Amino acid sequence: MGKQLSPDGQRSVAAIDRIDRLSMIQSLLTENNGLDLDTPMIPSAPQEIEQIRTVVESVTGFHPERLDTFHETAEGLPSPIDADSTEILKAAVTVERYLRQNTEKAVSDVEFVRCASRNLLRTDGACLDATFPDVERISLVGISSLPAAHADLLHAILETTQVPVHTHLRRGTESYLSRRLPDLLNITKPGTVVFDS
Repeated sequence: MGKQLSPDGQRSVAAIDRIDRLSMIQSLLTENNGLDLDTPMIPSAPQEIEQIRTVVESVTGFHPERLDTFHETAEGLPSPIDADSTEILKAAVTVERYLRQNTEKAVSDVEFVRCASRNLLRTDGACLDATFPDVERISLVGISSLPAAHADLLHAILETTQVPVHTHLRRGTESYLSRRLPDLLNITKPGTVVFDS
């Protein structure tokens, strides 16, 4: 759905796969390029760095407000966890920025979801009507977690259309997600990222 709701010029763009991301991260580690990833908390294996990037992407969507919240929360933790958490956040943003600057493709499929959120806001929901003219409702079924990018997409749909959204959460995490969902939806400009591109 993310790619289908993206602007026409971005629908044909592909995403780099995990293997390509790992190769690019290895190049980043080898070249360094003045990027500060050489800290005790940051692993030296590309797979582990990619895992950090993926988790931060899932939790924040690289949205400025969520990154600020992450940073503020990290600063409030006891030492040395505060410094370690800040290093992890900085590394994830650094790696994402590097990947974006060194490929013309999307860094991951999640970027299409963020792009769809931005396009929904830009078109005031018209892209959903044009792409899915017969849609009666949107259902999110059987989820045990809700990545930030998907929360942003739901937010954009709710903000720009009259299409009802139904969420059906898994029993084990339903109580937690029900409490968290309002906070996930409570941001401005869903799909926005801190990067220029």
